Amino acid sequence: PAPTPAPDSAIALPEGFRLHEYRIERVLGQGGFGITYLATDVNLHARVAIKEYLPAEIAWRDGDHSVAPRAAQHGDRYRSGLDSFLVEARTLATFRHPNIVRVARFFEAHRTAYMVLEYERGSPLRHWWPANRQIGERGLVERLQPLLDGLSAVHQAGFLHRDIKPDNIQVREDDGRFVLLDFGSAGQTVALADQDAVIVTPGFAPIEQYGLGEQGAWTDLYALGATLYWALGGQKPPDAESRAAGVPMRPATELGAGVFGEAFLKAIDWALQPDAALRPRSIAQWREQLFADHLASIGLKEALQRGEASADDTVTGAPRARVARQLASRWRATVSLPDWPLALKLTLAMLVTALLPMLVTAFYNLDGSRRALQASQLRTAELLAHNTAGRLSQLLGDSAKLARALGTDADFAQWLARPDEAGKEALRAKLLALAQANADIHLVMVMDTGGTTLVSNDPATMGRNFRFRQYFQEAAAGRPFVSGVVVGAVAGAAGVFFAEPVRNAQGQVIGAVVLRIRASSFAAILDEVRHDANLTPFLIDGDGVIVHHPREDLLYQSLMPLTPAALERVRADQRFRRDRIASLDEPVLAAAMLGAKQAGHVAYRSAARGVDEIAGFAPVPQHDWVVGISESRASFEAPLDKLYRQLLWSVAIAGVVFSALALRFGRSIVRPIQALTTGAHALKSGDFERAHVDVKGRDELGQLARTFNVMVDVLRQRERERR
Repeated sequence: PAPTPAPDSAIALPEGFRLHEYRIERVLGQGGFGITYLATDVNLHARVAIKEYLPAEIAWRDGDHSVAPRAAQHGDRYRSGLDSFLVEARTLATFRHPNIVRVARFFEAHRTAYMVLEYERGSPLRHWWPANRQIGERGLVERLQPLLDGLSAVHQAGFLHRDIKPDNIQVREDDGRFVLLDFGSAGQTVALADQDAVIVTPGFAPIEQYGLGEQGAWTDLYALGATLYWALGGQKPPDAESRAAGVPMRPATELGAGVFGEAFLKAIDWALQPDAALRPRSIAQWREQLFADHLASIGLKEALQRGEASADDTVTGAPRARVARQLASRWRATVSLPDWPLALKLTLAMLVTALLPMLVTAFYNLDGSRRALQASQLRTAELLAHNTAGRLSQLLGDSAKLARALGTDADFAQWLARPDEAGKEALRAKLLALAQANADIHLVMVMDTGGTTLVSNDPATMGRNFRFRQYFQEAAAGRPFVSGVVVGAVAGAAGVFFAEPVRNAQGQVIGAVVLRIRASSFAAILDEVRHDANLTPFLIDGDGVIVHHPREDLLYQSLMPLTPAALERVRADQRFRRDRIASLDEPVLAAAMLGAKQAGHVAYRSAARGVDEIAGFAPVPQHDWVVGISESRASFEAPLDKLYRQLLWSVAIAGVVFSALALRFGRSIVRPIQALTTGAHALKSGDFERAHVDVKGRDELGQLARTFNVMVDVLRQRERERR
């Protein structure tokens, strides 16, 4: 042992003095509550340590070596302390822990009491630690853990040490264990009523030991925290009274940063809280934080139990925060894949492995089939549009030839040169016969140079002037003309007008012949493609106005808004008998069809119908019309969708069957794991018998179970040795 200051020789027993079978060798230490001697058991020839109750402040030694109070007023206080010393000696004698100095016996003599303790050979921590700092945090933690076990046993018995400091922790010489010495200040865990009876070690005693609060396990924890604080830098913390007055203390997290772990340093600062209410309430609570980074250094049961609790939860301890964390943990367990049951994850994994390739392949084939089918339908629609445009062009050509023949007919030229009633009736009869012979012809008119109808097969048009119509203006200028679809001003019927100038022998224009072909004749050609109900034929003119569509509400609307110039032309010749042309806002379709010079196709989203569609289109030769044939994607993909739904049903049925098989297979894996988990829980509780796992297989899980059983046996033996 390290040398101690020379005691007061007038108080200490002399060397060689006999106390029953014990011979005093020398003084080991002297404190406020008494003196500790090194002695020899003369019967056993063994060294012991003897503590003598002698509070130097209130007692002294007589010449007969007996102890007595210094004054009469100290008598009650001395006897009360002596009774407490004996009660605590009896209690400490019941402790059997390798890290607490053992009380071998106690007795009364010389009007005081003595405790005989096992003599621990070694050095105080104050002298041992500076020479052994290289063991680091891990070595320190390994020695602290059993010391805390011993102190916990003292606390559980209802006692406090109340004087933990580097001088009272002995490092045993033979095995390096920390042993807690000097229980001379030990007391029951009650508030001290007499502050004068309090003896403290400044820097290591908390404020409540100065008589300013209730003492408990947190009191010893403050002293332990101060001892570890001293170990960090060699200096003890400021005394508790100074700290209460506002003297700052450098936190352990700064003092030991970079050398010791953050959790270890936070635990020291936690134990050194000036306010006792903010300190850990028990050894177990503090140990979880102190050893957070060193599970291997604590007992098996504690280590396993700690795995289910967070050190942060212990430190904060706020009920509302714990509830919030529990709710968050449950939510994470619900949405987090790693927290799902293993059997479910295995089943899902096997289902995905088996069924996902089928679904991916089916979807890939479906997508490829859709693309191929769409390409085929686009080509079909384009071909139909091309054929339809050709037939419309043929009707236009035939009608134009007929109009040309009428314009060059000598009868018309002769009569227009010298009109008379007889000739007029003959011409009208000729026009009536022509209209009856050709069902496509709706109206034939002969006009003079002013645009007035002189002869017509329709009496309603006789005498009407149509000089505002473009077809008359073009013919009067000597040019043949073919109009678009025009809504008649008289009957309101739609048709296509063909105009030819009529010339005299000198080549002067003396009138015009106008032929109107029924719009229904063109519509009949377009509607022939409707043998397939999924196909929709339509026709647009050069301005993008729909002049034919099965849906009447879409007639005479434009694919895109008309330019002001185009809209003015429409208004001027009153071709559709309306001043406003609404727009369908079909930019993709308009960009493909307007001004098209050759056949083509396009896929687009229809604004009018709100569905995905395809369209084939082709320009009409000899005109500015463009024929369109549209079809919704849903209509031609319906058979594929039906096939895909059937495939999904097949996969679903196969999935149900496979799920049952996969679940059974998964359970065959999970059950051994559940048995291992049950065994681990039993091991966590220290129940080594129930921790044994029945092994039923020879696969890898069976081998794991056998290894687990061997591990349990080894841990059981090591736990016995540790305890």
